[in-house]
Order: sequence, then C-alpha cells, then structure tokens
Amino acid sequence: MPESAEPQSPKQLSREQRWEIVKALLQRAEAKTDATQAFRDAYPNAPEEMLRTAVFHTYVDGVGAVLDWLVDLELFLEKPNHRLDLGATFHVLYHLYNWYQFQALLPEGRAGVLERLKEMKELLADGDTNAILATVEELESMFEGSRNYPDFQ
Repeated sequence: MPESAEPQSPKQLSREQRWEIVKALLQRAEAKTDATQAFRDAYPNAPEEMLRTAVFHTYVDGVGAVLDWLVDLELFLEKPNHRLDLGATFHVLYHLYNWYQFQALLPEGRAGVLERLKEMKELLADGDTNAILATVEELESMFEGSRNYPDFQ
C-alpha cells in the first residue's frame, strides 16, 4: 500500500491487500521498537508504563496470540477431529480485552480513573476501607493492563 494513501479500515481493503499488510507485520524485524515509537507519537502524554503495556498487548504478545488462533482454525479445517484449543481463544480474548480496556485510558488516562476516584470518595465517606482497597487494586489492574475478560457463561 503506498505511503501517501490515507489509512483505511481493513474491511475496505481487498483480501490480497490485507494479506500483504499482515505479511509485512509478521516480517517486521523491530515490531516492538516500532510499536513503542508509534504509541509514543500517538499518545505523547501517556506514561511509559502505559505505553509498554499497550505495546505488549498489541505487538509483543497480541500478534502471536492472534496467529496461534488462526493456525488453530486452519488445523480444524484440515482435520475436523482436531479440537479447537480454548487456550488459544482465551489468549486472544485476554489481549483484546485488555487492549479494549486500556485504549480508553491511553488518550488521557482520565475517564475510568475519575470514575474510580469519585467512587473512592463515596466509599471513604461511608468508611468502607475494604471497598476502597478493592477499588485501588482495580485501578492498578487497569493501568497494568492485565485484566481477564468477563466470564460470559
């Protein structure tokens, strides 16, 4: 894809164009470094710890998780007695969920944090120290980007 072209939604690209972009990503020798710089450029106000977490869930471990899931899907098509690996699915969901949660914090890190701080003030007024501690731990989890997706069962 020419560099002068406007960024497009993947759905607007042909299957061949998408495949070429995926190959380019998988062949990128310095994906982690490139991603770190891209996130730093896109979110100049984000702390380094947040940027590292974003890079991890997308370009460090996220790409491998998606690749494993796609391989598992193809193995099933080749041999229908192959059981799809729920671990591969969980791994993709883990990174997607954390990216989804984290993306809301990256631009300015405010919305979810302000909500939790308001909640903590109310809990403090009620004297509920256990709930305050739980809310602090939830905030830490949000910033670390290591939350498990909800159980949909």
